[in-house]
Amino acid sequence: MRRRRERFGRLLAATGAAIVVLSILVIPAFLLFELLPHARMPEGVGGRFLLLLAGTLKAGLIAVLVAFPIGLGTAIHIVCFATGRWRAGFRAVLDVLAAIPTVVLGLIALTWLAPWLRSHVATLLVLAAVALAAVLVVSVVFGRPLRARRSWLPLIVLPMLVLVAGVIVGLDPLVDAIAVDTPWNGLLVGLALGVAAIPLVCAVIGEVLQAAWDRHVDAAIALGASRWQALRSLVLPASAPGLVAAALLAFGRCTGETMVLLMASGNTPIASLDPRDGLRSLSAELALSLPGAERGSLAWQVLLFATLALFLLSFACNFAAGRIRGRLSS
Repeated sequence: MRRRRERFGRLLAATGAAIVVLSILVIPAFLLFELLPHARMPEGVGGRFLLLLAGTLKAGLIAVLVAFPIGLGTAIHIVCFATGRWRAGFRAVLDVLAAIPTVVLGLIALTWLAPWLRSHVATLLVLAAVALAAVLVVSVVFGRPLRARRSWLPLIVLPMLVLVAGVIVGLDPLVDAIAVDTPWNGLLVGLALGVAAIPLVCAVIGEVLQAAWDRHVDAAIALGASRWQALRSLVLPASAPGLVAAALLAFGRCTGETMVLLMASGNTPIASLDPRDGLRSLSAELALSLPGAERGSLAWQVLLFATLALFLLSFACNFAAGRIRGRLSS
């Protein structure tokens, strides 16, 4: 009886694994079967497809540039510096952020962030530069030995940075020369998608940092290094492949997003690398054009190529990230 139960359990597990594998294989098989009569891309499809692909890649890249540094900093604080209660609180906040539907983020970006961003792009860039400068100051100060550290340096430099940021924000109408023609642009999409990808980036980086931290930090502290020195010299270099994997997973996650791209991008197929211009992504094209597309038409072929490109892009990012994390764990 016991052996029968074990066999039945193994059969259920194998059946579940087979269903997962078949589900993954059915998607490209269906797309290739539909595209076989049109193995060669018709005229007029290639140009539009490249515009959609360029918009998708631009949105994903901007989102990663937003999500990666925030997720990295949050993961470093949670793993290396936060105490038990604060650590649990940060993780709870990240769980709540991950549970927010992306349509809510798209609505916030559309109704509040878009009007503000249209005339405050320079403010956003300056605040990002000030935040980066503050991080560099803190890293320099706390990366030095205790005797050589000047405790007054952060007390003077950090308030000065905050004061400069406040002055720039106050004088923004006078100094903001970076304007956008439309409130719906790549920068807006990247900010909204970046917020959506922060929990994923933080989770992946936190797992990698925790493993490296447990391996190296005790020996480093025993040799007289500070926590910051151990992080900078040992933990981050050892976690570098995991950081790349986190960036790839975030990129794949953002390129497959639909609602934020549909609501905040303007859906304008523009061949431009400027983040202030609008864009149209593959997923938005599918959402907008699929209901009215006739099977076998030119629009249907564009949608098939777009679906296949999205699948291959997501699969490539996840496969590469899995290989990198596998090498790191081994």
